[in-house]
Amino acid sequence: MGVEIAEKAIDTAESWISTAETMAEKKIYNTCLYSEEMAVGIALKAVLFAIGIEPPKTHNIIETVEKNIVNSQKISKDKREEIREIARSLLPELLGNRQTSGYTFNYNIDKATLETIALKYLELSKKAVLLCKNIVKEIST
Repeated sequence: MGVEIAEKAIDTAESWISTAETMAEKKIYNTCLYSEEMAVGIALKAVLFAIGIEPPKTHNIIETVEKNIVNSQKISKDKREEIREIARSLLPELLGNRQTSGYTFNYNIDKATLETIALKYLELSKKAVLLCKNIVKEIST
């Protein structure tokens, strides 16, 4: 546990964001949306590792983030506030769309709606991963 695994997790989160961008370019919006959720979740888990917390092996880590990251003195107040916003708005939205993105064939969601949802969260997800990356860097130095 610690900074080394946190840095590996950030690499993985960046890979998921790259996949999301590629899928958006290719207009494969279900995979784009799924990749956004994975990127944000793993980036937040990276921060947990960096502050010495073993993240739960689940996708819904909102409570763990609120309890640990938002209250960590290892992270500046402004960044903790940004993390709080991710945990209260972006992550719940992405988690709420997880089933839809993974099972579009079963939910009869039209491509235009899926495109709107996926593109709505792409930039926010990229910013969340970058924020987590910067936090991990700060903790490691």
